[in-house]
Amino acid sequence: MNKNHIGSIKSGTGVSVIIPTYNRCALLKRTLDSLCEQTLEHKNYEVIIVDDGSNDGTQEMVANYQSTVAIHYIFQPDDGFQVAKARNKGLSRAHFETILFLDCGMVAHPQLLSSHFQCHSKTDNLVLIGMSYGIEAVELSACDLIKNTMAENEIEVAFELFSKNHQLMDCRGRFFADLNFDLGLLNAPWVIFWTSCISVSRSDVMRAGGFDENFCAWGGEDVDLGYRLFHLGCKFVLHQSLLTVHYPHEKDIENKEQQAKGNVAYLMNKYSDQWINMLATKSWSEICAHSIKSCHSQDQKDTPIEVT
Repeated sequence: MNKNHIGSIKSGTGVSVIIPTYNRCALLKRTLDSLCEQTLEHKNYEVIIVDDGSNDGTQEMVANYQSTVAIHYIFQPDDGFQVAKARNKGLSRAHFETILFLDCGMVAHPQLLSSHFQCHSKTDNLVLIGMSYGIEAVELSACDLIKNTMAENEIEVAFELFSKNHQLMDCRGRFFADLNFDLGLLNAPWVIFWTSCISVSRSDVMRAGGFDENFCAWGGEDVDLGYRLFHLGCKFVLHQSLLTVHYPHEKDIENKEQQAKGNVAYLMNKYSDQWINMLATKSWSEICAHSIKSCHSQDQKDTPIEVT
């Protein structure tokens, strides 16, 4: 593993939320507003913003939250795409053992942090994958629905309305519903280790070596860490409650897909693994379908972890 910026372990009872950002001031504000309204006591969580060289007033905006929630701002110069390095720097600043990686622009339900915190307090070596409304909601009508619903309603009412609209369901939820949301059935659950909303213990991330800072383009650095956590024996669980909303914003999908191709080639060179090799030609859902354990019967399933 390359030299990274994680640093020594700190510990404590609570949740450290790590959010990398780059010139997304308005989106980040939506995320921070939702994190200020959590049911988890403020003393039991902190928010760590790692700014990858923004020049849009992000630092000044973040400073306005200093008196509301424990928030830490880390700036690194704009030297290209450095999200892996940014997350490692966030980890080095974290005071709590439970780490929640959250993307800029994710709007949190008031119970998001308490739910993840409670799950980790019950289970060791847990990787808890949070689903979100609006993931892959690329249709303009769906994007407008999310924006209008959030503009017209209190956040908890908006979440209730989203829950009744199948169109807005996280694409992973639609797929895994047929498998009773049991990631234990898969040989490659790490393929959906997306850091849009995911929690893991800091100790396990340290054991895995942190994020690989050789990723200098979009896509793959999160899946890479997920792969290593899975092979260290961590238990992957899909949180069935959707407690975040992916707020619509402009995305250069074609450019991101092109960058991801180079990162897939890097992963294939890094590991000798049939499931990794599938990343070059198959979607995440196709890999999941292929990786279902054929000999896994209902009687062999582990007792599911209760996530609320």
